[in-house]
Amino acid sequence: MSGSQPTLRDVLRVSPALFPLNMEPNGNTIQFVNLSEADYRGASFLDNRMLKPNVRYANIPWAELSVAAQNLPIQCDFIFHVSHAGSTLLSRLLGSHPSCFSLREPAILRMFGQGVLLDRLDLFLGLWSRTFNSSQRALIKATSFVSDIGLDLMTRVTDARAILMYVPLETFLSALLDGSMVDVASQAAARLQRLQRRHFLTGLAVESLSPGECVALSWLSEMTCLSEIASQFPTRTLWIDFDRFLEHSELMLSQSFSHLGLEADSAAYLRENTMQRYAKKPEVNYDAAFRLKLLETSRQKFHTEISRGLAWLEQDGANEVMKQLTL
Repeated sequence: MSGSQPTLRDVLRVSPALFPLNMEPNGNTIQFVNLSEADYRGASFLDNRMLKPNVRYANIPWAELSVAAQNLPIQCDFIFHVSHAGSTLLSRLLGSHPSCFSLREPAILRMFGQGVLLDRLDLFLGLWSRTFNSSQRALIKATSFVSDIGLDLMTRVTDARAILMYVPLETFLSALLDGSMVDVASQAAARLQRLQRRHFLTGLAVESLSPGECVALSWLSEMTCLSEIASQFPTRTLWIDFDRFLEHSELMLSQSFSHLGLEADSAAYLRENTMQRYAKKPEVNYDAAFRLKLLETSRQKFHTEISRGLAWLEQDGANEVMKQLTL
């Protein structure tokens, strides 16, 4: 290699243009892609959906990366959330600020959220903390189940702030029963295990739950993780109820900016068309009124299962978990 050719270490330290997209299950190889700042802004998910024909990628052995990326500074904040709670929208709004560099759902972070190769977490936090200019700080929106390691993440990044996003159970039931039941069913056992590791609902079997009860279990599992983070780090966390956010957007966006140490005119950011677009697919028109219409339709269609889910939360076992939540 000639003296003028930059090393991998040099390239990784210049900018986040080289992004770690995937890691083999055995960890031997990491797939990197070249992304511009516009690519990051446009991406709802930093996963295989980024692998488009015009995106260049390279496979780098772990042995090489572990040396090249060693001791990168870790400087980032987080959005932890339950699903269908507006986290992508808030990430886009905050990421519009020139000092906030938003990353949404890195695929490798999901692996860590499932307990895979956690000894590598600090190195990747360093990679995700890189920004395009020195005035920026990274804001990582995690996939919902990654909240299970939220305490670990907040402990490792000692100055990190976190925004904790949720919707009330009734809204969650209405949203998921009309569209996301495959995920709910496939992850139910894992979510119950998370609760049982925390010594909750130890006698419960997933097979005994109706669809509405299963959705309520999902909400309770995610909320327990968020509450755990808030309880451990009360001064470094901010709760955002997305239903209230839509009613008081300027106030709550201002609170979010302030929590991250950013000065901003929230009204100016809300004048952009972000609030009128579906955050995961900005080309699709979607606003608070349309969301409410969908929720009302679901409430009529799934009234019985919504009632079952709400009633399940009032049962002794689930109610005991609710009493532990810090909101």
